[in-house]
Amino acid sequence: MQSTNVRKGLLYMLGCFLIWGFQPLYWYILGDVDTFFLMACRIIWAAVVALVILKLQGKLPLLWAVFREKAVLKREIPASLFLFGDWFVYLWAVQNGHVLECSLGYYIQPLVVFAFGALIFKEKVSWRHFLALAFVIVGIVLSVSGFGSFPYVTIALSLMFAVYAAIKKSLTIDSIVSTTAEILMLAPFAVLYILFFRMGANGMAAITVTRQLLLVGAGVVTAVPMLLYALGVRNLPLMTAGICQYLSPTLAIFSGMVMGEFLTRGKLNSFLFIWVGVVIYTVNMILEERKKRVLAGRKSNE
Repeated sequence: MQSTNVRKGLLYMLGCFLIWGFQPLYWYILGDVDTFFLMACRIIWAAVVALVILKLQGKLPLLWAVFREKAVLKREIPASLFLFGDWFVYLWAVQNGHVLECSLGYYIQPLVVFAFGALIFKEKVSWRHFLALAFVIVGIVLSVSGFGSFPYVTIALSLMFAVYAAIKKSLTIDSIVSTTAEILMLAPFAVLYILFFRMGANGMAAITVTRQLLLVGAGVVTAVPMLLYALGVRNLPLMTAGICQYLSPTLAIFSGMVMGEFLTRGKLNSFLFIWVGVVIYTVNMILEERKKRVLAGRKSNE
């Protein structure tokens, strides 16, 4: 039974990270759509799809409960703002030829999240963590010359997600319910923005039926991976889930190449240092997990 759950978890994770990894191609297919307008449409349709998912799961009462809890809202409101920031920077970067910088940011996100955890939640730090962070820092420094400028996209995505993850760590509610609440908080502003500023030739009036369907699909490719990730984490050990997350930025590299970005020698040097840091961090995670299992086994035998 446990192996069946693991297989299910891996399938869910594979589906999630395949969508996230190739998501830049979806925004690329949409063509020349203004980032603000695309962002508003993404929020609205993601909210619709997320609500449908919660309805099918019977979790809508849990969602409405979030808006009645002031203590929860104090965390969810800033979380929604950082979610907006992460989505907006990502969309802008994809539309302006910075997919590889996004990939770089998603590679280092787990390490930045860990650094935040060590500073805020006083999580244990080993010498391997410092070594991994050192390689990442070198990789970021090299990216200045490799990418031709300071990697603002990489830093912005990794920092915003780290803060977002730190906020989410303090929440005990269902992850899909939590993220849906955050999207719903943004939805009224997205609707008002379109109604007041984008109903004419600079927005809705210029959208063809095909592109409108693609904009609806933006909600699907946003909300469905969220569901798959939650199901995957539920059925997989955290260590396995942590390793799986590197599939998405790896696939994003190929997406960037399809869109005309290539790993030049300078960019590759930056990625190599980042990859070494990721490998060190992952090996350390595996060793720590094994140590925990050994200690748990000893305690159970006592």
